[in-house]
Amino acid sequence: MNHLNLDVLRKYAGLSPMQFAAILAPALAARIASESDEKPDVMLRGLLPAVGATNVMPRYVGGTAVQPFYPGRVGAPAQMQQAPGGSPINYSPQEYVAGDVTDFGLGRTTIAAGATGTSVTIRPPRPFTPQMLTCPSTVQGLLIKSISIAGTNINCGDEGTPIERYSEVSQVPQILFPTIDPSTGVVFVIANPTADDLVFSGSFYGTQVRV
Repeated sequence: MNHLNLDVLRKYAGLSPMQFAAILAPALAARIASESDEKPDVMLRGLLPAVGATNVMPRYVGGTAVQPFYPGRVGAPAQMQQAPGGSPINYSPQEYVAGDVTDFGLGRTTIAAGATGTSVTIRPPRPFTPQMLTCPSTVQGLLIKSISIAGTNINCGDEGTPIERYSEVSQVPQILFPTIDPSTGVVFVIANPTADDLVFSGSFYGTQVRV
């Protein structure tokens, strides 16, 4: 029963509040004792702070009581990281520690007259990221059908780009080259639509990693 029903009963019985409380006290005591046996925490419920209670103290970001928290451990200091099972994480030693700006030469390959697609593969000794490809302007007429790095042709299509585009006097902007891995190298496919044998040569300018 709620408070209103109890008060109606008290008035109906013609009892004063003190008389009514004296009658209900034994029943309430027995009810509380039975609930305490079933739920040991019932007596502690009144001690738990409720939302909006004056004894609930807010914590603000930047406060001294707020401790750093890294969700999922992302962003935690490296020395704090622990592998599953509690053993420290072992990091692999850094293999490449610096890079040098240098040239990566392509050598010389004779492309026979009328060749429709001669493959030329060049591998750097260490990973190399080109910034520019330069071919001598003294050789004209060759077509670069594709430039493949890690199996992907970075040219659009394979109809052939005039080699003059990459000459040292060309004003055409260079394309962006991905890093060339020593295991796959760079593969040129060169066509020679002229009636004479021509030499394909050149070099990349870029950064080579150093151990």
